[in-house]
Amino acid sequence: MNAGKSGSGFSSRISGLGGLLLVGLLMAGAIAWSAGGAIGTARAAAAPKSAEDGVYTAAQAAQGKTAYSESCSGCHMEDLSGSGQAPPLAGDGFGQYWDGQTVFALYDLTETTMPQDKPDSLTPEAYLGIVAYMLQANSYPPGTEPLKNDPDALKNIVIGKKAATK
Repeated sequence: MNAGKSGSGFSSRISGLGGLLLVGLLMAGAIAWSAGGAIGTARAAAAPKSAEDGVYTAAQAAQGKTAYSESCSGCHMEDLSGSGQAPPLAGDGFGQYWDGQTVFALYDLTETTMPQDKPDSLTPEAYLGIVAYMLQANSYPPGTEPLKNDPDALKNIVIGKKAATK
């Protein structure tokens, strides 16, 4: 047994002030390393976008207009002004409701509730096109990349309030 021996083994080598210094340096290094990892992860996460950044293409909005005319205009009107229980999808009403919300929230609500008599009956591309058309009708500019069927990307695009367009 080593009960009577002193000065051997790892614990006796790090004892005293030198040992405390070594442990402190190791802990500081571990903290710095983990903080660097957290900072790196935060940098890797995409910065939020605005619908003002051109997040859909003009072609996607044109396809969306066709799908909207076929599936939505009967209730929301051809000019997106809404009627009765169908809220406006352009102008002040749209801006007041959607200000600060994400494109994903708009997409998800549209997909899961519309058309009212057949929710979730269109393709994801058709719903994305309709969302692009609504953004276009509210004067958000087109860009070079279409909206994609990627919930994380859509959750990263914020809709800001615009001046009335209708």
